[in-house]
Amino acid sequence: MSEGPVVETAYGRVRGRSEAGLAVFRGIPFSAPVSGARRFAPPAAPARWPGVRDALRLGLTAPQSSDALLDRLGLFPTGAQGEGALTLNVWTRGCDGARRPVLVWIHGGGFQSGSGSLALYDARRLARRGDVVVVTLDYRVGALGFLELAAVAGFEGASNLGLLDQIAALRFVREHAEAFGGEPSRITAFGESAGAGSLLALLAMPAAQGLFARAIVQSAAPDGVIDRESAHERTARFAAKLGVAPDRLREIPLDALLEVQRQLALEGPWKMDMPFVPVVDGATLPRAPVAAIAAGAGAGVELVIGTTDDEMRLYAYLEPPDSISEPEALRRLAFELPAIAPAGCAAGDAAPVYEAFRGLRKAQGAPHAPADLLWAIQTELRLHYHSIEIARLRAARGERTFVYRFGWRSPDQHGWLGACHAIDLPFTFGNLDAPGMASFAGAGPAAAALSRDWMDAICAFARSGDPSHAAIGSWPAYDLARQPTLGFAAERALLEAPGEAERRALAPFL
Repeated sequence: MSEGPVVETAYGRVRGRSEAGLAVFRGIPFSAPVSGARRFAPPAAPARWPGVRDALRLGLTAPQSSDALLDRLGLFPTGAQGEGALTLNVWTRGCDGARRPVLVWIHGGGFQSGSGSLALYDARRLARRGDVVVVTLDYRVGALGFLELAAVAGFEGASNLGLLDQIAALRFVREHAEAFGGEPSRITAFGESAGAGSLLALLAMPAAQGLFARAIVQSAAPDGVIDRESAHERTARFAAKLGVAPDRLREIPLDALLEVQRQLALEGPWKMDMPFVPVVDGATLPRAPVAAIAAGAGAGVELVIGTTDDEMRLYAYLEPPDSISEPEALRRLAFELPAIAPAGCAAGDAAPVYEAFRGLRKAQGAPHAPADLLWAIQTELRLHYHSIEIARLRAARGERTFVYRFGWRSPDQHGWLGACHAIDLPFTFGNLDAPGMASFAGAGPAAAALSRDWMDAICAFARSGDPSHAAIGSWPAYDLARQPTLGFAAERALLEAPGEAERRALAPFL
């Protein structure tokens, strides 16, 4: 094949495809294969290849299992899975030395699933609209990416492998940005959910320093990490369910690993409901992200951070609100509080927290059935509270930080979903027509306008460090007095201290 743009990388030449005014490269390896003897090994540079390698097809998706929610939202990858090379995809207007801003997407999926190759993350519209280079990537998820094995003989360095994969991809992007028409000094990493939590971890990881200048953190659970002791307990439990010692895990068939991973996900209690998450191991991730940021980590990185209004209402897909009774809501809170809440909030606080939120939502004229209260409390403790705490910590030091709330409401499930977790994804890439998104996110002129405004804010921030643009007006940096927050909903509006009443309702318990 002779057509298509060709780029020289450190490992050999790659040929992409010209698509509607863009040069698109798919499945470029940024690491050697992580299979066989290299299962649970840190990423390593790929071997050089001869001639020109076609980068026309998506690479392998990290091995994973689906569930009812992923299937319902169309977020389960449909491509081939495998433990082969880790790859990335690139969209650019030209490999022409134009030094465009570069956006690197880190996908979500609870650290258990997901892929940068989902149709939802096809970046052609974002790249074209903002004249930016967009990169999506795949990293190891689940046990293969986050099982803690560094203390096991023969598994040195096997800690936070999924995060190390992300670092390897970011390093590849920085080294090759100019070849793809980008500027190495203007790399913005952006991600949602586990991808956003990854970004906060990367801010605290020495190996990631200097790899990106800006970050956009969409719906992170900032405290969703575990300590080494908890990680070692999970590793022992995983190996025991397989009936082997941890040092035999390379020999276990992939299907068996995935089945035990699926079983563990149903057990618990797990912090943030996830058995495999980043580990504060003292080496790759020396401190928990919130603590690291409090101590000054990420000070040189400009930041956009925000959440949706009703994050946890996503689970209305699996459980209609009227099926959750008050005793059931209280039981769940008592079960979850020690794992999901900031230090000090315990199982015995379930009833007082529940009553505090009931009084608050009644006063606000907001729905306050048991499910409404359960999801509101979970949303605050898992996502809102720490995200705002990060903004406050940075603002107190004068670090450039912009805060948003995404309030667009899903039309699905009789409106129960509200502005739930992941509602921002189709707007981020302009892919409201991706499979399943019309029913989930809606369609029509208002949705299209919101997508344009959100994409333009992303691209403005990547270009200059300021997300303001003509359609939304000035988006001021966060400060402790006014707490300015840009609301992205049916209308765009500058809000002051949204969610402050919820924070005050929780204050006596934290």
